[in-house]
Amino acid sequence: MRKVFFFFAAAALTLASCNKSYEISVEPTLINAPQAGGVYEISLNCNAAWTSKIDGNVNVIVDPDFGAGSAVVTLTIPENLLEEPLDGIISFTCGPDPSKMATVVVTQHSLTSVSWGGVDYPVKKMKDGNFWFTQNLRYVPEGKEVSNDLTKLDNGVWFPIDAVTKQLTDNADTVAKKGYLYSAEAALGLAPGTVNNDNFTNFSGTRGICPEGWHIPSLDEIAYLVGRVSISPYDLKGNPGPVTTAPYWNADAGTAQTALANADGFNIHNTVGYINAAATATKGTVLNVMAYILSSTGVASTKAGQEGQFNNQFYGIMVAATKGGSCEGACFNYRGGASVRCVKDHLLDK
Repeated sequence: MRKVFFFFAAAALTLASCNKSYEISVEPTLINAPQAGGVYEISLNCNAAWTSKIDGNVNVIVDPDFGAGSAVVTLTIPENLLEEPLDGIISFTCGPDPSKMATVVVTQHSLTSVSWGGVDYPVKKMKDGNFWFTQNLRYVPEGKEVSNDLTKLDNGVWFPIDAVTKQLTDNADTVAKKGYLYSAEAALGLAPGTVNNDNFTNFSGTRGICPEGWHIPSLDEIAYLVGRVSISPYDLKGNPGPVTTAPYWNADAGTAQTALANADGFNIHNTVGYINAAATATKGTVLNVMAYILSSTGVASTKAGQEGQFNNQFYGIMVAATKGGSCEGACFNYRGGASVRCVKDHLLDK
């Protein structure tokens, strides 16, 4: 009788297992993630063992990715460093029946713009492999005011230059198109008088007035974009480095060319203008024949004639009408006013 009892008990368990109704649900079922990514919690209800599977091109870490019974599952979505949006489906299957499934649809925005200081700036992955702002910054640093006074060299933030009058202008359309002009100290977020003969090389890669996760471009980043940078290791007279491999270098013209960069959406022009100022000057001079995009890498420092005054220079991209429209690296005085572009901190594979 005992053997018969055990036989019927085992049969009953097998029948119960076969007849079990597997149930699964998840909440939420849709995640629309920003470009920066994020961490999201999924409430999973399941009355058996479950597994997960990811389909699509979105990058998601599922933790835990399997289990038994109900659970809280964490989805970690890293930053999207691509110019196209990503999407995918996370499928959770409950029990042995593959049809017992619940899904979470994940979409993630692409990196096409950055909001900073109330302005949306378009950004673009250029052929050097880095993301750049494709519009000049018009951010007002804390404690600063935008000025049309060329004697306010210590303030270091000016309105742009009108192409016709060749004077500083607060015209809203011109500001939106050209951005503001900044001294190196203002762009690097430094107090006036901070840059000196001892530290001018210490600021390469500084965030400065760029948004978090971005920085003022360095000498290397300028060189890998436009090739030649005068008075640097990337000068044609010395080791050319990335000159011949920079994406916008034109060997026939002997320079990087604006047209090549702009064809990829870089959006630069020599008529933006700049403010020239020497260390001993009491005011700047408006110049409209070319433009500079400031870097964070210091280049040279020579005493300028007065005690405590030094002719500190920073590299930058010089945009000019010469050679059919050139955009190559050059030097710029730290008290003058130049345009500012930001570069993404994540250096992508070149």
